[in-house]
Amino acid sequence: MRALKARRLIWRPGLVGGLAVWSALGLAGQKQPVKPQGEMSSPEVARALSRGREAMTRGDFQGAAAAYGEAVRLAPHVAEFHSDLGLALYSNGQPLEASREFAQALKLKPALSASHYFLGASLAESGQCPAAMPYLEKDYPRLEDQRLKRALGLDALRCSMALNRPDRAVALLEKLGRDFPDDSDVLYYTSHIYSDLSTRASERLLATAPGSVRARQLNAEVMELQGKLGDARADYLKVLEMNPRLPGIHYRLGRLILADPENAIDEARKEFEEELKVDPASAPSEYELGEMARQARDWRRAIEHFLRSVKLDPEFMEAQIGLGKALVSAGRAEEAVAPLEAAVKLDRADPVAHYQLSFAYRRVGRSQDAEREMALYRQTSDEAARRRESIRAGILGRTGQEQKAEPPE
Repeated sequence: MRALKARRLIWRPGLVGGLAVWSALGLAGQKQPVKPQGEMSSPEVARALSRGREAMTRGDFQGAAAAYGEAVRLAPHVAEFHSDLGLALYSNGQPLEASREFAQALKLKPALSASHYFLGASLAESGQCPAAMPYLEKDYPRLEDQRLKRALGLDALRCSMALNRPDRAVALLEKLGRDFPDDSDVLYYTSHIYSDLSTRASERLLATAPGSVRARQLNAEVMELQGKLGDARADYLKVLEMNPRLPGIHYRLGRLILADPENAIDEARKEFEEELKVDPASAPSEYELGEMARQARDWRRAIEHFLRSVKLDPEFMEAQIGLGKALVSAGRAEEAVAPLEAAVKLDRADPVAHYQLSFAYRRVGRSQDAEREMALYRQTSDEAARRRESIRAGILGRTGQEQKAEPPE
């Protein structure tokens, strides 16, 4: 059996960037200075603190680190000085050195919350994930500043995967997805983490049970994704030899046959029918049979299959559209409105659904509604909407033949 080869993202925690975090927060150089007492109120300490604040304000983090380092040397028992130095080092891209200063600040004054937050971030971004996770997991839910919360959440996410703790990563993804649903970094890592988890499980399956029916099925699916349709078909046939009653395999074979430019329609139909014998609840198989009947202008049979498909899966948008098109073609436009309205509700960004609903409305004399849906069709058909739909389809895949914006026959 051909081995599954897949690229895996290397989960090596890297510097998020103190500069970006603190500049975004608008806190650099704005902290009120500590008022030293006794020997710590020397002019040397005051000058060092002033230089540090000025350097932070203008973004000279290296200069700020040097100045705050001088304050720490002069007054090593002041927790705030260590915290200031840690912030400057972190902002200068030195998380390892920063972590030591934040740790010392907390040792001297455990109530310094900012040091607690940035100690976790510094540990994570310097590759010390085992030590970082307790801080990150404790601080994430209690942070109010959304930008810092996001940074710590992403650090925790990368550390979870680096530590081979997918359970923690998935839990964090749920929280980040809820708190930052449209954040590009969160979406990026969500895509990669689930892909990585899938790859890890696939590799383990092939390593522990290489001769199993599931390993053979997985290999067939990989061949299919790689466009090696002949190899995929051969593997699916071997799967059926091992387990003739395994759901989904006849459906896959039917789709492979339809993907062949010289496809044999009758052979594909037979596979979908066989799938329904194995799995009577296969909505995709009913849909494919309905679409094949519709293309053959057999409206009665098409409607029967589409009706069964949407009954099995009411959220199967392509089947709702297919049903609507078949009903309009059969002269039953009034009945077509309901499934096409359902399709529009399932995905308001889908231009085909709007187009077909506009056509049905026009057939039943609802001209104003028809014009509205046609306008929505034009709006959703622009290039940006098409790109978004292509990306969604590429990631999620499709369950059947794509419907097109064409008049029903």
